[in-house]
Amino acid sequence: MFEEAIDTISDREWEDAIAAHLAWGGTWHGDLPADTFFGIWASLAREARPLVVTVQLDTPEPTVTVPPGSPLTVEDNHILLDDGRELILRFES
Repeated sequence: MFEEAIDTISDREWEDAIAAHLAWGGTWHGDLPADTFFGIWASLAREARPLVVTVQLDTPEPTVTVPPGSPLTVEDNHILLDDGRELILRFES
């Protein structure tokens, strides 16, 4: 499929694309195909799952790990979230 960036198409092509979308929207009856509905549902369910972090305390230095495939990354005592935020763990005794 050939796609152009919005900033490279002409005003006429943009207007035609909008008109085609509005025409399609006018025929839509509001139902979602089952595969679309369940795909969105599965995506939301993945986001709602708890994120597991394991802290191993029976070693001279505590270690922090996450399961493979986790959206988290561990670097020393820093936990990096996939959206760019960072969680820093400070262990005190």
